[in-house]
Amino acid sequence: MENPLSTLTIPQTGRLQIDIHLSAEVNVRATIARRKVNAFLATHVGNLLLADEPMLTLGQHIIWRVPVDLTAPPTGRLGRVGEIDVDVENGELMVNEAQISRIRDHAHRLVTGSPL
Repeated sequence: MENPLSTLTIPQTGRLQIDIHLSAEVNVRATIARRKVNAFLATHVGNLLLADEPMLTLGQHIIWRVPVDLTAPPTGRLGRVGEIDVDVENGELMVNEAQISRIRDHAHRLVTGSPL
């Protein structure tokens, strides 16, 4: 999900005013979002993938954006391979097959030393 602020054309000079109103009932804590992503990764993607600290992110609605890192038992975290979004209201993981494929591809490239 893209942050709408990243798609704005910001003028180089002059007045800029942006009014945004978003609201959500935060029913899912960051720790729960991270656990949900870890469980999903372990059962659907790969057991060497680990969720990092979620970031509250504004887009079409408010979500937890949970970074996904590749790990190796002797060395720890090797690097970031993707992100999975979690709805703050209902805890639904917002992930699709294309995103899972990209995470797997980035992990493979990281392991083989190919550029991401």
